[in-house]
Amino acid sequence: MKSTETPLLEGILKEAAQSAKDHLEDARAQAMKIRERAESRAEEEVASQRRATDEKVKQIRLRLATNKASAKRKAALRQVDDSYQRVMDAVLVALDCATLKPHLPYWIAEAAIGLDRNEAKVAYSRLCPVTEEDLKKAEALVLKATGAKIRLHLEEKYIRGLGVVLSSLDGSTSFNNQVDIRLRRFERLIRSMIQERA
Repeated sequence: MKSTETPLLEGILKEAAQSAKDHLEDARAQAMKIRERAESRAEEEVASQRRATDEKVKQIRLRLATNKASAKRKAALRQVDDSYQRVMDAVLVALDCATLKPHLPYWIAEAAIGLDRNEAKVAYSRLCPVTEEDLKKAEALVLKATGAKIRLHLEEKYIRGLGVVLSSLDGSTSFNNQVDIRLRRFERLIRSMIQERA
């Protein structure tokens, strides 16, 4: 029985060895595939992270460029504001009654046309009084410009700033033609002139 057992045992051992070898090769092949998939996934993850990082860098650069442009715009606007204020201060200092007096009839006529009333009261500054002669000139200017006859009266109350304010007789509507208000009307034009020269 000994002789039969040996070939049988040898066959079992040989088959077991072959099976182990096959399992080992299969395991190695599976391990290789797993490693390749893991490496591929790792490479994909690295590439994905690289793309995400590149996108973040791009966004940061874009934000930085936007912030720089915004800072430049703000600085330019601040410069225009400062220049505008210096111009306005210089204009207000330069304007006095002697400079304004010849223009008052025109300002009164302009305000009268804007007010669009047959009669109006004219308020003025004590620093630059309006006379009856100024009112007559303004009435003539309105008649020439529009064909409308109007009647203007001197207001008993004074205004603080240089220029004039025309009001309806009942005081319900008015047209402000003081120097600071007139300058504000031309603010956009003055600012654009400053920007062109900056």
